Amino acid sequence: MKQQEQAVSGTSATQGPSRREAWERATGVPMVVLAVLFLGVYAWFVLDTGASPQLDAWLERVDVVIWVLFAGDFLMRFGLSTRRWQFLRTHPVELLIVLVPPFRPLRPLRLVRAAVLVLGTLNRHTLTHRTRLSVFVGSSSVLILFLCSLAFFDAEYGVEGSKVLNFGDALWWSAVSVTTVGYGDVYPVTVEGRLISLVLMTFGIGIISFAIGTTTSWVIDQLKTVEESADRTDREINVLVEEIRALRAEVAALHETNNAESSNSVGADGR
Repeated sequence: MKQQEQAVSGTSATQGPSRREAWERATGVPMVVLAVLFLGVYAWFVLDTGASPQLDAWLERVDVVIWVLFAGDFLMRFGLSTRRWQFLRTHPVELLIVLVPPFRPLRPLRLVRAAVLVLGTLNRHTLTHRTRLSVFVGSSSVLILFLCSLAFFDAEYGVEGSKVLNFGDALWWSAVSVTTVGYGDVYPVTVEGRLISLVLMTFGIGIISFAIGTTTSWVIDQLKTVEESADRTDREINVLVEEIRALRAEVAALHETNNAESSNSVGADGR
């Protein structure tokens, strides 16, 4: 009986993940499209700054629909998982997105989900490992800088004491923060802005470390290529030297043979 239960549980464990993976494969492209749509809606909503109330109201409704679709996808994947607690532990951001309504201060959480979907798709469709790593880091850097600028502008614009007067100030803050320069002319005054600053500074340290590591790896690869080319050239030179020696030996042997034949012919004529 226990063996049958174990067999059934093993079968369900095998079927569960496959059903979830099938769902994720089927909804992969639509979710990426939804993520890109959300990024566009979020950017338009933030940069509009309330200039068009009707457009803002329409974007609010679109934002709620996107949240519902994200939540539905998460709940479906949760329902198809056999190890549901493990699924919740490995997807904390998505769980928080589902549990919390789409209020304005919490929109940056969905930026994380949207960015992960877009970057994951880009990473899967890049060919070689080195190209994949370079393209992924480069595209993620640009995307995260832009998204952090949007989130920072959304959090800081219009707040009393804020130094962010336009989106250009937010972009400047992102560039200064990610490079860990820290001029201090633009700084966060809200809790949300400080959290975004912490994320961006941590990301900046990682980007700098990756740039140093990638440059070092590239230099080492170039040195290895030069050394391998030099070794190959040395081997080819050695082969050519051996061939020249062999040719000289053959030429010397031919000279000796010709000299011997000439001396023999002269001796025969003298007789």
